[in-house]
Amino acid sequence: MNFEENAHVPSQERSNFKLVPKITISENTSEVFAVRFSPDGKFVAAGCGDGAIRVFNAHTGVLAYNLQGGSSVALPTTALRFRPVTATTRTKNVFVAANAAGAVQHWHMTSGKCLHSMEEDDGNQVYALDYNAEGTKFVTAGKDTAIRVYDESTKTLLQTMKGGRGYSVDVTPGHSNRIFSVKVLDDDENMVISGGWDNTVQLWDLREGNAVRSFYGPHICGDSLDVCRNEVVTGSWRPENQLEVWDLGSGRKISDVPWHTHSVPNQQSCMLYAAQFSKEGRG
Repeated sequence: MNFEENAHVPSQERSNFKLVPKITISENTSEVFAVRFSPDGKFVAAGCGDGAIRVFNAHTGVLAYNLQGGSSVALPTTALRFRPVTATTRTKNVFVAANAAGAVQHWHMTSGKCLHSMEEDDGNQVYALDYNAEGTKFVTAGKDTAIRVYDESTKTLLQTMKGGRGYSVDVTPGHSNRIFSVKVLDDDENMVISGGWDNTVQLWDLREGNAVRSFYGPHICGDSLDVCRNEVVTGSWRPENQLEVWDLGSGRKISDVPWHTHSVPNQQSCMLYAAQFSKEGRG
């Protein structure tokens, strides 16, 4: 895993800057499907292909906590989110994780305890999740193309949203294939954005109960969708145009961010599973 930095520059100038690796963690023994920083920035949690959740010191790269030890027969941990820390937060260092077996689990990082576990209906595989800014609700998405909204305190299902083919004008907007990334907008918890295999990004309104807008383009296969102010960053699993920035309001592409990996002759292009804005809105 590489952690990378870039200067804070306007979106139209990002193509002139290069990503610079800050630290590389090479001790992990499995593929990484999801990665998230803790709220204080001191740790980074990795959801792994062997089902394990490994937490590393973000400054040294040393393994700090090993939750849910890995297994050769386990399905991957596909999504991770730390619960936001607010004035009413009683227990800190809590995160929710999902896996391809359909389990959604709450973990306490420092004690290594699983606080709560549940499975979604009908054998759904969960690939994506996110909290609202206050940490009072979380959303999940995955194989069955539905967006589910849960109450954080009771872990009860509040709402399920599912639409038709996202690029058709004849039906309610929504995904027609697996969803791999979902994000609750920071400035409006009623709005949720998602992306997946159908090459669309959908904007959902919890008050309407369905997707209200969409745009076509990104092929999202991991946790590679994020929003900062009125911009959306997407990472696509394809050999070119992998990293893109879009206008949230219009769905218009703002820029392609160069992602060059051809330092070695005949090396295959890097196809992206993950992408995120920094907390300061940096690329």
